[in-house]
Amino acid sequence: MATVSLPSVHPIDHLVLAVDTLEAARARFSALGFTVREDRQHPFGTENCCVFFKNGTYLEPLAVGDREKADTAITERNLFVRRHDAFVFAHGEGFAMLALRTENAEADQAIFSKSGYICGPVHEFYRKATATDGSETTIGAKLASAADHRAPDVLLFTCQHLPKGELGNGPSQNHDNGAVGVTGVYMSEPNPSDFQYYLETVTGDRSIRATSMGIYAETEHGPVGVLTPYAMDAMFGIDVAGQPRGLRLRLFRLAVDDLGAMKARLDDAGIGYFEHRGRIIVPAESGQGGTIAFEQAES
Repeated sequence: MATVSLPSVHPIDHLVLAVDTLEAARARFSALGFTVREDRQHPFGTENCCVFFKNGTYLEPLAVGDREKADTAITERNLFVRRHDAFVFAHGEGFAMLALRTENAEADQAIFSKSGYICGPVHEFYRKATATDGSETTIGAKLASAADHRAPDVLLFTCQHLPKGELGNGPSQNHDNGAVGVTGVYMSEPNPSDFQYYLETVTGDRSIRATSMGIYAETEHGPVGVLTPYAMDAMFGIDVAGQPRGLRLRLFRLAVDDLGAMKARLDDAGIGYFEHRGRIIVPAESGQGGTIAFEQAES
């Protein structure tokens, strides 16, 4: 693969969580204490109900709302819809994709393509949204995707919001559970170093940290890591022993204002969890997508 010049490090933007239905996602995230936004439809057949945070990150539970439009997008080689459809076919629900924020999707796409990753053209689209003042508005995005052929179950892409800063402002960022934002994302793979160049290219971090446990790109919103199955168990208590080769997005960290209050909320709601190395781990259930590691926010 060719060596290319990378932009500054892209921060974590949002997490794409494949779910069967938005109703299930809304019920699950509401029970966990999150404020869930209204359902919104994409022009290519998928739909979401997002959870926005004060640190600028967000969760995107994603389902197919219009099968005919989704199938059309797949035949038109829309990589985003293709990868979502393939993930759901193979795994059902789960943590399917990671989006990193960018100011220039076209420049990213040129880098990804030159680096040898499966890209396609930049995908630009628009949809209806609710503005901070409650009025109806239109927002859009440009997506530059980079797919590694060795990792068919993961898609990393960069997202340029149009217009900048219009998504998720206002009271929707306030949550009963005190969540303030995503603080890290972790994938698993038996030999993480095989994906170091992929992680460098998509995140823009040329100073990847490598240890016996895995590799890590450091971003404004926390690390994007690839861990060995042993490390996933040691760090988070998640057993992925026997995983075949290829990346899988497994877990994301979320900071909350009061970890003790979060634990009490889970107890009251009867939601299963366990504690591990100072964090509260909530395994994935219907409507949740990935495993969540709640941690105390820094003061």
